[in-house]
Amino acid sequence: MKKFKLVLTFIALFAVVGLIVGCSTTAQAEDSYVTLDINPSVELIVSPKDKVIYANPLNEDAEVLLVDLDLIGMDLEEAIDLIIETSIELGYIEADAETETYVSVQTINSDEAIQERVQQKVKEHVNKSFENRGMFGKAKDKEFNQDFLNEAETYGVNPGFLFLAKEAVALSDDLLLEDAVLLTRAELLDIVKQAREANKDVAMELRAEFQAERDLLFDEYHPQIEALEAQILTIETRIAEIDAELLAPTEETDVEALEAEKVTLNADLELLVADLEVLETELHDAMVVIRDEFHAESEALREMFKEAKQQRRNQYQETVNEFEEDMQRRRDQMRDRIRDYQNEEDTTDEKTNGNTPNK
Repeated sequence: MKKFKLVLTFIALFAVVGLIVGCSTTAQAEDSYVTLDINPSVELIVSPKDKVIYANPLNEDAEVLLVDLDLIGMDLEEAIDLIIETSIELGYIEADAETETYVSVQTINSDEAIQERVQQKVKEHVNKSFENRGMFGKAKDKEFNQDFLNEAETYGVNPGFLFLAKEAVALSDDLLLEDAVLLTRAELLDIVKQAREANKDVAMELRAEFQAERDLLFDEYHPQIEALEAQILTIETRIAEIDAELLAPTEETDVEALEAEKVTLNADLELLVADLEVLETELHDAMVVIRDEFHAESEALREMFKEAKQQRRNQYQETVNEFEEDMQRRRDQMRDRIRDYQNEEDTTDEKTNGNTPNK
């Protein structure tokens, strides 16, 4: 090739099948949960009919990419093509017929057959998108570095599952990795989806600050909540023991004393439950205030994203226009070369383009 400029682009796609009933936010067995990382990193939730029903930016470039870009209701194939097209327009993927672009694809599903089917389908969509533009771009299975592989082996899970577990831990209020790896994929996806849904309107640039303030709240409230929960459990356990003794009393059983103790315990339990509800309500209300503040700031930022998107589009417009004008001729002339390139075994080391680490 005249030009060998490796622009490594990642599309990490996590697909998990689930069923959505009405407006439920719980990831069920027939939904697909997809994350696309092309430097712009995007999350999608796809229906069983491969329709995009949710889209979320995962980094700053994705904020720019997705602003004013409506993917909801699109076929997965169309959404992938539009994301690649927009990435070219904004210069995230170089408009150059001889530039090699690798797209890393990962699919996670509790059903191995579905996982393989979705993985192949996504790779085909990616390859087709590049082929139609006469570009040397192709999809490849995501690779993990050795440290990540070793960590997955330590926990006794595969790398894809560990990747998902870490995503859930990063988004969860109180989930530890040691506990996350014991959950099912469906449970992890529920955590990820609900957390993303709750915070989807917070701009990526503010999420670290938002999570820091959120963590401060939990550091304040969680020890108190856990202490109350422990006291409640102790009392409930003792009440259960008393009930068992009263159901099968012996000659030594002091029924009157046990019944009196139970009355006292129930009164204590009622007070503790009330205290717990107060703390949980305070925590919830404080979280609402924080979210509202960050949502308001995010709206202002989105105006900046719109400006940044237009600036990038203007910056690359001439190059992209020239590239598109010659696309039909280039596509016809290079179709066989591109297909051979996409089908050949890749022997080069996968590198990032500077924004997303290879986990």
